[in-house]
Amino acid sequence: MNTHPEELVLAHAYCLNQPFEELSQQQMNRIMDRGRALHKWYKTHKMLHCAIGAAVIAFLLCADYMVLLRMPRLILEPAGDHSWVAILFASAVVGSLHSYLMYSLVVYSLHEGAAHKAIFPPEGPLSRLAHAIASNLCRLAAGEPDFYSQHHMAHHARFGTEDDGEFLNFVVPRRYWMTFLPLAAFINFSDFVIHRPPTYTRSRLASAFLSSAYNLVYGYFLYRAFGLAFTLLTMLVFLPHVGFHLDRLRQFTEHNLMPLDNRNGSRSFGVGFWGLLVGGGPWGSPCHWEHHLVASLPWYQQLLLHRFVVGLLTPRQRKQFLIEPVIGFPKLWWHLIQDTRSFLRQSGSARVP
Repeated sequence: MNTHPEELVLAHAYCLNQPFEELSQQQMNRIMDRGRALHKWYKTHKMLHCAIGAAVIAFLLCADYMVLLRMPRLILEPAGDHSWVAILFASAVVGSLHSYLMYSLVVYSLHEGAAHKAIFPPEGPLSRLAHAIASNLCRLAAGEPDFYSQHHMAHHARFGTEDDGEFLNFVVPRRYWMTFLPLAAFINFSDFVIHRPPTYTRSRLASAFLSSAYNLVYGYFLYRAFGLAFTLLTMLVFLPHVGFHLDRLRQFTEHNLMPLDNRNGSRSFGVGFWGLLVGGGPWGSPCHWEHHLVASLPWYQQLLLHRFVVGLLTPRQRKQFLIEPVIGFPKLWWHLIQDTRSFLRQSGSARVP
């Protein structure tokens, strides 16, 4: 993901005139105390932690198998209807779920695995092998771990600066809109992507090969069982877009129009419907703010820290850092689009999207 200097300037200008109630030092002290206690538990229960990681990976891969090779029969065969409407409905359900599961896998593998080395902490020969496998599973969904991990760690170390590897505190909507063009996950319509580099490096080609092989194998069995139309719709229409659009939605909303410091610069979507959908599951990134507050915690402890932090916040802070149930996420998305456009007009920025 490229850093756009004009977006950094706009982020600074936006924050200058926005009232914001930051976390107090007392709140931070309590959060860090809780984080240290959780981290101590994690460090002393490594075998259980690794078993949790293995269970997540096994669940995602098994769920993908069930969705692709079992679910179509449950939808098409009981009704005995193989019309275009039935095929389109079945492929929409199966393709969307397959795409979401691949998105969930790629977020877990890239973020928890490749970047933070927290699925199987590489501390011995077996754990190093397990870490290498876990952090490369993202390649099944065309993710590129080397590119992502480099930029993500710079995102933590240099948050809100020109060296931030994923600067997201002000995103001009035009860059986001361009990701809705067909196959934008693979074609550089926009540089608002982070799962792969913009050029075809050797590592990206390896990801493209493994992703193609994985889906071609499943596609062959789908074609044999359910025909060409169902297979093409599932694999070429729904798979490349649903998970990618959720991923772009996540990054567009995590930091956008938030302060430029690590302590206050993120949002937490929580563990409700929107958090689990947009975040890519509980092991994805539903509690991203808590991850920035205590980056050393694995995903399940971020969920625990989320519940603790919520109890410390003032009503105003809850509105800033969290989303409301049910309609909170659509409201946040609309607010980001409208506030960004309004600020761009007020600042006289050219070509307001």
